[in-house]
Amino acid sequence: MGEGSGQSGRLMLRRRALVAGAGVGVAVTAGLVIRNQIRHPPSYYKAQLDGRFRRLVLSWPTSNTLVFAVARARFFARYNLDVVPVEGARTGRGTIADLRGGRCVGAVAPLLTWLDLFREGGIQARIVAGIQSGAFRLLLRRGVKVTRLDNVAGLRIAFTDQDMADRLFFSVMMRRKGIDPENGVRWVVISPDHVLEAARAGEIDAVAAHDPLAWQLLHGPDSPFSELANSTTGHYGERTNLALGLSDAFLQSDPAAAVALVMALRAASGWIRSQPDQVASLLAGQIAGMGADELRAMLRHETLGVSPVGDDLRVQVAQYVDEMKLLGRMPDTVGSSAYARKICFNVLQAEAPGQYWSLPVGPT
Repeated sequence: MGEGSGQSGRLMLRRRALVAGAGVGVAVTAGLVIRNQIRHPPSYYKAQLDGRFRRLVLSWPTSNTLVFAVARARFFARYNLDVVPVEGARTGRGTIADLRGGRCVGAVAPLLTWLDLFREGGIQARIVAGIQSGAFRLLLRRGVKVTRLDNVAGLRIAFTDQDMADRLFFSVMMRRKGIDPENGVRWVVISPDHVLEAARAGEIDAVAAHDPLAWQLLHGPDSPFSELANSTTGHYGERTNLALGLSDAFLQSDPAAAVALVMALRAASGWIRSQPDQVASLLAGQIAGMGADELRAMLRHETLGVSPVGDDLRVQVAQYVDEMKLLGRMPDTVGSSAYARKICFNVLQAEAPGQYWSLPVGPT
């Protein structure tokens, strides 16, 4: 190789080094920008957090108030919010009925329940944040000779929550195992107060429930149950169950309040993840009559701090839509990702919150 060729080669190597260095510089700069945005949110976050005091009414399911209790004790006031729940016992279907009836600006319900009712139409709202992962448990009566979910066909399975989220979740799992969840098992609606009595009398073979009720049924004195399956492990444990929906009218009229509410609830969810022992002490006696030790033990067996928004929320909603298709509760022709985009809205990055309001949300 001649002298000219050697010089040309050295120049080429130098150019490559400069290009590589520039690439590293861009990557580092991008990383710094991302980290800076996490520490210092874009200006429209700050613009919408205007510091005004607001009193808001939410409807929250009675059977799972953990995040609401923590938010009310520690975080709503920090965001200048006084948030009160609709009075009286509420299921997921009941909370959405409150939103439809104008009795609140937002409702919290299981995502499976949201999808079941969005399918029926008439809900003028958008899902804006996940609140908490699911803690569904399928408890088997001791003495029933079943060791795997594959073998539950023919069992009498109780469920206590009329919003059907417990039943829908385990129906999906059964369908994946090749079991017809409607005709392959016998579903029995039963009051939470009568589950233990029915199990001990041999009137039911299993119960589908969620924490804290499921935890108490499983770990109470002389419990007749063992755990067959749950949603607290694997990829299900990383998915949200409860989700917050806000009315279209509220999102349009007061986007700053929507931002404050979502941020307060996400802060509560994150604090539960990082401080489970403090949560147990704070809420002892407030959650279904559970003491601190029992609450602490339950929280250690749950996936905490799951509160997706934006793209993360839409991905999870699309997964749930696919599962509703498995159950025949959503048409196969519905595009799961497109449907998720229609019914979800990210208030934390919405500079034009009216842009989606005209989109239909039925399964067309």
